[in-house]
Amino acid sequence: MAPTFTAAQKGKAPEVTGAPAKALPSPGPSQQGRPYPPAARTINIIFSIDPATARRQEAEVDGISEQHSSFIPLTFCQEDLPQQGNIHNDPIIVVAGITDFDVRRVLLDSGSATDILFESAFLQMGLKKVNLLRAGTTLLGFSGVRVQPLGFVALPVSFSDDNGYAMNMMNFAVIRAKSGYNAILGRTIFNSFRMVISMPHLCAKFPTPSGIITIRGDVRQATQCFQIAAQLVVD
Repeated sequence: MAPTFTAAQKGKAPEVTGAPAKALPSPGPSQQGRPYPPAARTINIIFSIDPATARRQEAEVDGISEQHSSFIPLTFCQEDLPQQGNIHNDPIIVVAGITDFDVRRVLLDSGSATDILFESAFLQMGLKKVNLLRAGTTLLGFSGVRVQPLGFVALPVSFSDDNGYAMNMMNFAVIRAKSGYNAILGRTIFNSFRMVISMPHLCAKFPTPSGIITIRGDVRQATQCFQIAAQLVVD
């Protein structure tokens, strides 16, 4: 059974045990309609990027993310609402497959122009700084604070439910910072998967040839992220 990591509450990468991380798969096209592969382990953690830099990074990934062929209408209904509703205006916090890990505390953020992977999660995946592509890019936070990424890395991101499985290669900016999240998935992810989010329903949907995949937010994880963020402010 995959371990749950809690040491990230102090902004530190928790120790993990298990087999060494597998080598990253070669970038390839999107894969849909096949069984969801088992994750090796589980990782239990807002920036904007200059548009010109974003276009250059997209070119570096070499267009490996394909357009989905399905144009099924995406709808949200009463059955999609959380049992208790979204009375606290919680963010959508999900579990995402990144490489061969199930990564918890992943924020779906339509306000972010780039995809963020925090250094603690990066290290837990067994990745090294030599895997990073260096770029003279500065990320700009909500408060105007500028953050210099450690580098960029292309990693496979996947989601699944009973209707199917979908994967795309995405380019992450790796950030050294304390956070309640392991990763932040922004508009590039939404566009790549053709994903639509609904805050009242606390979920996201996107079409695949095998049907519509629904990703549901976890209220308990959202609460945990808030508690971690509050503790970081106190510290």
